[in-house]
Amino acid sequence: MSLIALEDLSVVVGDFRLDRITIEAGDGEYLVLLGPSGAGKTVLLEVIAGLRAPDTGTVTVNRKDMDDMPPEHRSIGLVYQDYSLFPHMTAAENIAYGLKLQKRPVQAIIDRVDTLLAELGISSLRDRYLGSMSGGEQQRVAIARALATGPSVLLLDEPFASLDPRNRDECMRVIQHLKDTRSITIIQVSHSGDEAYALADKVVVLLGGRVAQAGPPDEIFSKPASLEVARFIGMENVFTGTVVNNGNDHSQLSIGSATILLPDAYPSGDLISIGIPAGSIKVVTSQPAPEDPGMNGIACHVKNVTLGKDTVMLRLEGAIPLTAVLKRLSDEGNIPEAGTQVYAVFKDTDVHILSGF
Repeated sequence: MSLIALEDLSVVVGDFRLDRITIEAGDGEYLVLLGPSGAGKTVLLEVIAGLRAPDTGTVTVNRKDMDDMPPEHRSIGLVYQDYSLFPHMTAAENIAYGLKLQKRPVQAIIDRVDTLLAELGISSLRDRYLGSMSGGEQQRVAIARALATGPSVLLLDEPFASLDPRNRDECMRVIQHLKDTRSITIIQVSHSGDEAYALADKVVVLLGGRVAQAGPPDEIFSKPASLEVARFIGMENVFTGTVVNNGNDHSQLSIGSATILLPDAYPSGDLISIGIPAGSIKVVTSQPAPEDPGMNGIACHVKNVTLGKDTVMLRLEGAIPLTAVLKRLSDEGNIPEAGTQVYAVFKDTDVHILSGF
């Protein structure tokens, strides 16, 4: 059963329109709304929270229609990007705010606040004000405040955007702990693919006010459904070419002076776009065997090498420019230097056909 569902939701804000959004998130699921600035992600969170009314469509939580339900009765916690904490209150007072509005017993409020402070590792902040807290500490106080009333859904609006790398990593661990230890559905707004990979069970890509693709992170990033999604997620190798058939079960795509074997047959002369994940490309120094079925091999040279913590990125120049990403540990002895003549090798099944061009 879906804990939260948006069905055929449309919202008009000035010249912008969220158009016929349909999304589901199950009990305990972590869903990331991924998209660029202006895609409508925060507007969608506000509709879910009850802070903005949709023009059409419905929001349901546990199959209950939320149309006439005020925000405070939706069992939804919301953490904005700027945290929206009260600067004149201590951490404990901020966390207790919603509980006091619900007129909980004093001792129950104290116990709940202390439990959340301890769970989020911020007991030392109990009597401190915002001015003496780091961004990461403020974020954890904001999360504790959102969790205080025991919501079934937690909404996070770009929670890591203003944090430095160290605080970002620590706060992502806090969120991961919440995901692993609580039966709470989390919906996070983000424009970071890394965050989606690290946290999400499901990713919904919003582009121009519409759902462009939804699915598990691996599917989104390795098999984008359209040219538009491929460009947004930063798929490195995206090309458009003309289909050429040679009478067998597969087609080839002509791109300039290069020819790429495709996974299926397509009408000759069609103009189509493809994407090849950089991690699917192997780099070898000897030409692949011509009889190897389904294998593409493109002669090129290494233009430059960029070392990362766990990976190496190779920019390759040849009949078409390609980017390959190798794993440092497993490929350490096979990383060529700049200027080396190599072959970029990838299977036809690593070539993804992109619609929407």
